[in-house]
Amino acid sequence: MSKRVKSLGDDPALSARQTPRGCVPGCFVWVFAVMFLGVGGFFFYLLALKPWFGVLQARSWVATPCTVISSDVKADFDSQQLNVTFKYTVDQRGYQSDTYCFSLMSSNTGDTWKRQVVKDHPAGKQTTCFVNPSNPAKAVIDRGWVPDMWWGFFPIPFLMVGGAALLVALGVIRLPKTTAQAAASEWKPAVSSGMTSDKSDLDSEEVADSESLMGSDEPVTLHPTSTPLGSFLGVLFVSFFWNGIVSIFVWSMFQEYQRGGFAAVNWFQALFYSPFILVGLALVVAVFLAFLALFNPRPTLIVSSLSVPLGGELQLRWTVTGRVSAINRLRIVLKGIEKATYCRGTTTCNDEATFAEILLVETFEEFEIAEGEATVTIPSDSMHSFAASNNKIEWSLTVQGDIQLWPDMMATFPITILPIRVKESA
Repeated sequence: MSKRVKSLGDDPALSARQTPRGCVPGCFVWVFAVMFLGVGGFFFYLLALKPWFGVLQARSWVATPCTVISSDVKADFDSQQLNVTFKYTVDQRGYQSDTYCFSLMSSNTGDTWKRQVVKDHPAGKQTTCFVNPSNPAKAVIDRGWVPDMWWGFFPIPFLMVGGAALLVALGVIRLPKTTAQAAASEWKPAVSSGMTSDKSDLDSEEVADSESLMGSDEPVTLHPTSTPLGSFLGVLFVSFFWNGIVSIFVWSMFQEYQRGGFAAVNWFQALFYSPFILVGLALVVAVFLAFLALFNPRPTLIVSSLSVPLGGELQLRWTVTGRVSAINRLRIVLKGIEKATYCRGTTTCNDEATFAEILLVETFEEFEIAEGEATVTIPSDSMHSFAASNNKIEWSLTVQGDIQLWPDMMATFPITILPIRVKESA
């Protein structure tokens, strides 16, 4: 088997860089937060704040006699629009309004109350409207709550998701690590008799944990950070959530097109929705690819120990089950990655760099792809696993199987690399 070690001194450590390489993940979170907060805030204003402010302001409006000119419920496909036109007089000047209430949204729910309004307000009926004293051209018949105002709660999930993403971007909320990541990073180095501890009062429980982490000589089956089924369900949930919301606005634009063709479409609105639609289409493609990946071969890695010290030897045995003949090339790589979280102004960025890359296996033969063994020595001049609040050193075994015209087989198995063992001097 071939082995290749990437130079460890080519790139400075992330913590030592004066100018970070970038903040793509952090910037993506910012874009995600701004998009959700923007859309949520826009529709929360239209569906909630504007009608509710109108209800509050109308409490001081003047009750004025009026006459209903016409009333009906206009049906547009599966939505119902209430239309009530009435006339009234203020200071011997005639006015006309078509605002029955402060909720003017077309919806396919709650049409019973709309038809009841039409029944109670036939043409020619004398009733009372409420007129804005500072602007007599504004008047409503019902200045209170109507059932369609429940739509004002619809944008709240957008605001909650966008707000949570904003807190993540600002570093107020930190995403929890997966069990596999925790197992690979949250460790305590063993204290041998030839090593001194910075804490003289190291308790027996910590020593026991360290000794258990060193592992025994028994082979250990590694667990991947994620499974194809878990990835599929995760992408499916995000796709349903995203596209379920976006489809409401897409359907609204389609209704406009059906009513009057392209001339009736609000192109500014369509342009505003375009990025959300493209993201939704990308999620649909991701769901399809994740579904195909469910039928990929499954790799299993068995190592001589869950944790290996720097300069130590790692023995690996792998097996691949399923459609092994579909894999054109198998690669198993041991990677060391440094991750850093830093703040630049008010932006929290996450950066990572691969400082070690050791090629354990690269084969094109089907019998070697199905199963085999390899041995690798961990470079003694490298860095052991480490986890702090803003910096991490993580090691993992990545398995990649190239499959033509199909999603590749990909899996990541975290392992722990310990500091160099210091033998007790004679």
